[in-house]
Amino acid sequence: MTETPQGYANADERNWALLTHVLAAVGVLFGGVLGWVMPLVTYLVKAPQSPTLRAHAVQALNFNITWAIIDVVVNIVAGCLGVFHVPLLGWLIRLVWIIPLVFNIIAAVKANDGVVYRHPLSFPLLK
Repeated sequence: MTETPQGYANADERNWALLTHVLAAVGVLFGGVLGWVMPLVTYLVKAPQSPTLRAHAVQALNFNITWAIIDVVVNIVAGCLGVFHVPLLGWLIRLVWIIPLVFNIIAAVKANDGVVYRHPLSFPLLK
């Protein structure tokens, strides 16, 4: 028999919380702006059943939607200014990709420990 992780009602809750953040990082890694997909799935499927999973999903959704919007805006600006060969744009595009990746990994580690991670640098779209 498996032991119930601290901060969760059961092991299934922990797995969902962990997958929410890990797959958000994978979405950022492979899709750039797709980090919001798994948090949305968690929000729609598990949030009505578990306040803990709702908290994880809301935090991850707010953060990943914010950074998806920032990513799109930066890429549009980079596309428009690309004809001027602005050297700072390359670093800005990399930063907009790395920041959500790193913070989603930190959130996954915290979720594994039973903690709802409050993402910095996010706009609270859902409450």
